[in-house]
Amino acid sequence: MTPEQVEIYRKASETGAISDEMNPLYLFSITHTHLLIRILSGELDARVLAGMELNRRNHELGKNFPADGIEKETAQKKTVGKSKGRNF
Repeated sequence: MTPEQVEIYRKASETGAISDEMNPLYLFSITHTHLLIRILSGELDARVLAGMELNRRNHELGKNFPADGIEKETAQKKTVGKSKGRNF
């Protein structure tokens, strides 16, 4: 996201032109810091997780992602990395 886009969304938020739930600036506002760290470190793949959610919502773009969790080996490789002894 460019600085110009950030400013557009910031102004839209201030004026009420866009709802908070549709504003990408707030996409991770309720996400726990631990999960954000795992996404940035590459341990979790946010694109795969988004695809899984779209599959659960029966959206066409999610059709290639597992809807029931991370059972499929390919999705597991993309979303679960080194867990340092933790099971998630």
